[in-house]
Amino acid sequence: MRSYLTSALPLAFVLAAGCWRRTEIVATWHEPGSGRLNFNRTVAVFATTDESMRRSVEDELVMKFPNATPSYRVVPKATDVDKETVLQRMRDAGFDGAVVMRVTEVKDKVTYYPGTYWGPGYGFGGYWGSSWAYPYNPGYVNTTQIVTVETNIYSLRDDKLVFATRSETADPSSVGKLIRSVMRHINEELKKNGQLAYSPRPPADLAAASGR
Repeated sequence: MRSYLTSALPLAFVLAAGCWRRTEIVATWHEPGSGRLNFNRTVAVFATTDESMRRSVEDELVMKFPNATPSYRVVPKATDVDKETVLQRMRDAGFDGAVVMRVTEVKDKVTYYPGTYWGPGYGFGGYWGSSWAYPYNPGYVNTTQIVTVETNIYSLRDDKLVFATRSETADPSSVGKLIRSVMRHINEELKKNGQLAYSPRPPADLAAASGR
């Protein structure tokens, strides 16, 4: 069931109808004393069997990391490289850092809001009178789609995990907005940890407006 939902994410993002959008960091970890992430070249990876989504997300990720390259340019098809050789292949290509993101869960959160009754109800007569005079607000159910994303940052020099986080986003309206929201929170965590060594690039429309 989880595999089906993950593979159906593009459609789910487009059809998400919720008006409330929020990302929260629900778990985070960083290597003590790792210092600033001064990678010379970073590979951005989005783990999914949907190649179209992989390219879309990796293109978003490279906008948030300096000197970053989407992994699809190095490994067009992820299944062509096994775990025993992928690290050396990335090192040979000149990468010393990696940011890896994947969706771990998509679920619906159902919340019931009970109805409300206004007006006194003392005995039959009182209830009779108030039933005609005061409105009754029936209860309703609200469904929110929660997308859980796992993001890891590795130092490829010594093959070490230096940062990890799990986030939850409610009702993302598009893949791009989901990634930008998640990365905004990750940047805040990196800054708090003293690991942020760069400023995210501005959106393309803002960059164009400023003449950059």
